[in-house]
Amino acid sequence: MGNNYYKNFIPEDNIIIYTFLSILFSFIMMKMLSIFSFSDNKNSNKYSPNIKNKLKENSKIKIGLLTNEIPPIVYGGVATWIINFLDMFKDDDEYDIIPIYLAYQDYPPEDFKKYNKLRVIYYPNDIKECFNDIDICINNIWISLDTIKKIRDLYPSMTMISVCHSLIQMEHKTNLGNQYQITWEDQEITFKNSDFVVLISESEKEHYINFNYDNFKATPVVIYNSYKPKFDKEMCDVDYNLDNPGYIGRHVPRKRPELPLFAVKNSNRDDIQVYNMGVDYKNGSNLYWDRLDNKNKQLNIIPFTSDKKEKERYWKSIGVNCITGIYEPFGYTICETLDRRVPCIVQNIGGPSEIIKDYKEDIITYEVSMDFDKDVNNFQKALELFWKKTDIERKEMSEKSRKALNNFRPEIIKRDWKKLLSICNNFENHWGRFSNKLLNKKF
Repeated sequence: MGNNYYKNFIPEDNIIIYTFLSILFSFIMMKMLSIFSFSDNKNSNKYSPNIKNKLKENSKIKIGLLTNEIPPIVYGGVATWIINFLDMFKDDDEYDIIPIYLAYQDYPPEDFKKYNKLRVIYYPNDIKECFNDIDICINNIWISLDTIKKIRDLYPSMTMISVCHSLIQMEHKTNLGNQYQITWEDQEITFKNSDFVVLISESEKEHYINFNYDNFKATPVVIYNSYKPKFDKEMCDVDYNLDNPGYIGRHVPRKRPELPLFAVKNSNRDDIQVYNMGVDYKNGSNLYWDRLDNKNKQLNIIPFTSDKKEKERYWKSIGVNCITGIYEPFGYTICETLDRRVPCIVQNIGGPSEIIKDYKEDIITYEVSMDFDKDVNNFQKALELFWKKTDIERKEMSEKSRKALNNFRPEIIKRDWKKLLSICNNFENHWGRFSNKLLNKKF
């Protein structure tokens, strides 16, 4: 009867093809059901085994916070991020954060004793022991990439979240190709071996996509850095009558720390002093800044130091802090400037522009140009605009703009991290795009 039934609708020589297509269609449908079904069967996304057991036992989920810098080992903003993350999840009811330090480059100092639960990877063989009870790895390193590969090989079901503190390809393009930044393939290897890549601003995500990194299996997610204000109840000693501009931070080409100096020179303001903190003299000298110092009596250089007294001397000497640069993923410096209620001039790109986006009327900004001379001119206009403000106006602008920090307080950023971690908790790692159905575009 079945054969006669088909003959009424389909030519006899096409029955075999139809039968084959029917079987193929059924197979595809079964696969689709297994992919999109979230029921607890053996083919579905489900709690990963380790986490599922811990949830049953009501025990904490262990997060391995992998890094190669933690104070006093500091190379940049990563060390600050690590400390903030540890503080943010201190005594959390659900997650236990285990810092894991990669000691291939810097041997752990005595100060590390203050970090509870700290684990150290001295040699490759230490990886297995350091991660044997870790459920989720939050990776913050871009060196020794064999480490990432080995972790992935040893624990293939463990979710790997890599935090991108800056894109090396952007560093290369905006730092005049410094030799330690001439390759970005190493960072791409990390992206390839990750399940999620956390970008610290929307602008970073745009760069990430422009470099076609979103073609990797890792899901890109934007979670801003957290900043815990230190001066909510304490007022810093700020002299709003001062016209002196200053720059504090790293001295690499993309930061353009010379802008305040050149803008003052072009303005012919001999009465102005320029303060510059952070010049690195670890190799004994810095020829570029030595020349600038010798040629410009208005320039006051405070070398890089962790001395708090020197830092306070910088803040008391300036009337406006200058957030300059042609590439900035986030911007801890602008956060501290706002926190201290110090007036600031901010570039109109990247992380800093996102931090102040709701308070642009209360902050002086300048238009960034890749052309250095144009950049100086644009910054000069912003600086001269600041000079025209009265001390009362400067104080009012600083008070209002400080509210921008509310979006980056730890309790706010922690919600975004918990949202991502909950997805890692609940679904098995398939190294695919399952998470795109669950993640919002913006956390």
